[in-house]
Amino acid sequence: MAGPDLASPSSLDSFDKRNGSTTNWRDFPWWLVAIFFFLGIMAFLIIRQPGPHLLVRIVDAEEADGETITAEFDNLRGVVREDEAIVGAPSSGEPFDLAIAELPEARIQTFAQLEQAVQPLIDGEIDALLLDKQTARTLVAENEETLTSVLAVPNAYNEAFIFIFPGITTTLYLTLGGFGLALVFGLLAGLGRISQNRLIRNIAITYVEFIRGVPTLVLILTLAFVIVPAVSDSIGIDNRDVSIELRAILALAIIYGAFLAEIFRAGIESISKGQMEAARSLGMTARQAMQYIILPQAIRNISPALGNDFIAMLKDSSLASVLAVRELTQRSRLHAGSTFRFPESYLVIVFLYLAMTITLSLFLRWYERRIRVGE
Repeated sequence: MAGPDLASPSSLDSFDKRNGSTTNWRDFPWWLVAIFFFLGIMAFLIIRQPGPHLLVRIVDAEEADGETITAEFDNLRGVVREDEAIVGAPSSGEPFDLAIAELPEARIQTFAQLEQAVQPLIDGEIDALLLDKQTARTLVAENEETLTSVLAVPNAYNEAFIFIFPGITTTLYLTLGGFGLALVFGLLAGLGRISQNRLIRNIAITYVEFIRGVPTLVLILTLAFVIVPAVSDSIGIDNRDVSIELRAILALAIIYGAFLAEIFRAGIESISKGQMEAARSLGMTARQAMQYIILPQAIRNISPALGNDFIAMLKDSSLASVLAVRELTQRSRLHAGSTFRFPESYLVIVFLYLAMTITLSLFLRWYERRIRVGE
């Protein structure tokens, strides 16, 4: 007896497509899942505030700008360093376990009832009290003029994030400023590469090949500390008036202008010569044809490549840290050097850069799909 007819793989694929199902999991963007998994873990580490709180007295402190109110201890580490400090804790639970782990038993005073611990803290008989978060908040609300609470064990990732994140403003400033100038330099050099004038063409080729032949870091140092001072002195500007951020922007613009020049050249040459001939036949000059006919089409074709170079400049802006520009990378180095918390400092900066670049990459992929649909 003849068996049932077996559908061919192609017919199964067409059946799956017609029914909107997907069976080929190899095409699933697992890389995106992995990246978002890492970003999710880092976001959790940054925002979480686990563990007990430290209830301490509020003390007055005189400063140069007047009288301020500060806590006696910022966290449990400060209490641990104070050899004679006594810490109260419940007789059981997570606060008690933390106290046992961090302090000698002689410096721990346990309380069976919470009421028995608050008054000794207010009277100064003990120096701090370890409690869970909610209980600490309740006691602070009841004694807001006398007591305050802080995290017993601070979140090192959160501390690193708070210190590093302000550098994102400088990073975006360097990237946007540098890329804007690089577009101008790249367009001029790209037009020079296809110019009929031999002198202009050779100048453009020299610029592109020179920049592409020297490491980026070496170019940044040379442009910032050799070229900029020489040019500023020659035009009568005090070298000290040129900020280090401006030097970094100029360096990134000149470097990336050479790479964008090749992109512009390829984009212009990808347009059919018939477009130029048709424009000239309508009475346009070569300049008008390039401005109104060729360049708009070329820029549309090369916009994904320009987007990729923008993302690359965002990452390469980290090289400005060698100029002591306080962007993200420099701030992470400063935080790691002052706290010796290298994992937290550098993982936070990885998180920030990856969050920015993956967002831009996904937007660029969406834009490329829109272009293909339009075509």
